[in-house]
Amino acid sequence: MNTNGYGGVAQRMIAAGVLVPLCLAMAACSGPGQGGGAANTEGKTPSNAAATVCKAPDFQGPYAAEFKLNWEQSKTELGKRILEDCRVTDAELTEVFDAQNKCLAPYGLVSTKGQLSQVRASSLSEDEMNQKNAECAVETDLWNVESMYDALQSNPNNVDAGARQRAIYQCLKQRDLLPKPITEQEFLDLEVTGAEGLSEEQIVEKTRKWNEFYRVYMERNDDGSPNPDYDAGKAKQFWECQTDALSQQ
Repeated sequence: MNTNGYGGVAQRMIAAGVLVPLCLAMAACSGPGQGGGAANTEGKTPSNAAATVCKAPDFQGPYAAEFKLNWEQSKTELGKRILEDCRVTDAELTEVFDAQNKCLAPYGLVSTKGQLSQVRASSLSEDEMNQKNAECAVETDLWNVESMYDALQSNPNNVDAGARQRAIYQCLKQRDLLPKPITEQEFLDLEVTGAEGLSEEQIVEKTRKWNEFYRVYMERNDDGSPNPDYDAGKAKQFWECQTDALSQQ
């Protein structure tokens, strides 16, 4: 995922030390402010603003259990503060990415929404770079916060994952955004979401196939070079379907 938003390298593959799947578990990725519409006067996107008013530890709303779990698992004051009200604003997500990048700076790495980039040459291997990113994410609570941000952006009412994926398929099909015709079942089989029970190798293979199928919507290749087949106009529509399909039905 290219820096933030619809720009493009939203690949779900760990490749060449450049990309890392930061948000597969909860939903398709989106950049701050991109997936859920324009911010309101409080700086909340509509999906965040719709969250039931709540306060830790008495969480309420569609994601009460998920917020409670991530809040309890958070190690930092920043993570707990962000998650305590069942909302994650764009500014709060930026805060936790700032903390992540402060942790990554000594290794010459920078993390943006959905992407891990190497900003200076180092002796770290691809696996070592991803390991440093994972270690910092645990230290900064990045994944606890980001997973809830993504969930609220893409599925604010916590609709069944299967229903959400079918909505994404219909959105892509209706807008002629499927790179080639596939059935709904073939689309669901291609998705990484809901890959519980699969081995790491199987998940990597599924993400490789996903990236390959949707390559036209990736601004850059795995090695960071420009993708000559990238379609910027359709990529914007593609990520709108991925992050907000339910409201577009």
